[in-house]
Amino acid sequence: MKNIIFLLLTFFVIQISYSQNVGIGTTTPNTKAVLDIQSTSKGILFPRLTTAQRNAITNPPNGLHVFNVDERCLNVYDSVNVVWNCYCDDCKTIVINITQDVCKLDFYEVYAKYRPSNKYIINLSEDVYISGCGPGDTALNFSTMPFNASIIINNNGGIIQGGGGTGGSGMIQPGSGTCQVFFVPPIPAKPGGSAIATKSGIIITVNNYGVVGGGGGGGGVSNNNTNSYGGGGGGGAGISGGGGGAGGGIIVSSCSFGNCVCVPSIQGAPGSAGSAYVGGVGGAGTGGGANGGNGGNRGQAGQNGNAVNGGAGGKAITGGSGNSIINITGGVYYGTVD
Repeated sequence: MKNIIFLLLTFFVIQISYSQNVGIGTTTPNTKAVLDIQSTSKGILFPRLTTAQRNAITNPPNGLHVFNVDERCLNVYDSVNVVWNCYCDDCKTIVINITQDVCKLDFYEVYAKYRPSNKYIINLSEDVYISGCGPGDTALNFSTMPFNASIIINNNGGIIQGGGGTGGSGMIQPGSGTCQVFFVPPIPAKPGGSAIATKSGIIITVNNYGVVGGGGGGGGVSNNNTNSYGGGGGGGAGISGGGGGAGGGIIVSSCSFGNCVCVPSIQGAPGSAGSAYVGGVGGAGTGGGANGGNGGNRGQAGQNGNAVNGGAGGKAITGGSGNSIINITGGVYYGTVD
C-alpha cells in the first residue's frame, strides 16, 4: 500500500513539473497562467509579517509579496527603487523620475497636488539640473506642501543648486547741473538661494552621487567717503549666478550744444557677476574708495564691504529639522543642512 501511495505522489509531482500550468480548484487552468486558483468560498493567505520582520528579509527578489500587519496592507518589493511599496493609499510610496532640466521647482504644485502621499522617492537623472530661474532663487521647494511627508531624493549625478545673491550697490549722490537726480542710498547685498527648501513635517534625505549646493551670497558694497567712492559687490556663485552691484558715485550734468545728459562724474567700478561655481569679484573703488566685497562661492557668504555686510550663503537644505545628505561615490554638497 505504501508503495502505491509513493508511486501516485511521484506521478503527481512529475505531472506538475512538466505541466505548462497548474490549477487549484479547477481541472482546466487558464493556459496563460502558470498557476490558476479558483474558489467561491476561500482566498489566498500571504505570509503575515510585521514591518521589522519584513525588513529583516535579506536580498528580497523583485516582486516579492507579504502582508504587512503593521500597515494592514499587502506589500511588494521594488528592487529598482530599493523599497517595499504597498497597495494602500495611506502607505504607498510615489516614485517621481526627473529626467529634464527644470528651474525653481515647486514640488507640491507640479507633483504632490496630483499624487498626494506621505512617502516619495525622487530619482534625478545624471547631468540633469534643478536650479534657480534667477539670482537668489531656491532650486527645489517642498515648503508649500500642506501635508507631512518623508522624501528620499536619489541624486544620480545631477545638480541641485540655488541662484547666487546679487552684489550690493553703492550710494548715488546728486551733483551740480540741471540733472534731477535724487539721493539713492546703498543697496544691501542679497543672500544666495538654497538648493532645497522644506519645513517642519517634511523630512528630506538625499542619497547624493552628484552636487547639491546653495548659491553664494552677494558681496557687500563699500561706502562713499569725502571725494572717494566704493566699488560694487560681486555677485554670488549660483545657477543663475548673482549679478554684480553698481559702485557708488556722484551724478552731474554734461552739456554739449545745448543738450544735457546725466553722467557720473566719479563712480566706483561695478562688481562682476558670479558664475555657476565661483563668486564674482568686487568692483574697485575710485578716488581712494575701498573695493567692494567679492561674491561668495557656492554655499558661502559674500565678503563684506567696508562696513556693509555681504549676503548670507544659501543652504544645501533649509527649513525644518532632521534632514540629511549622504554623499556617495563623488557626491558633494555646499552649504549647511537644517
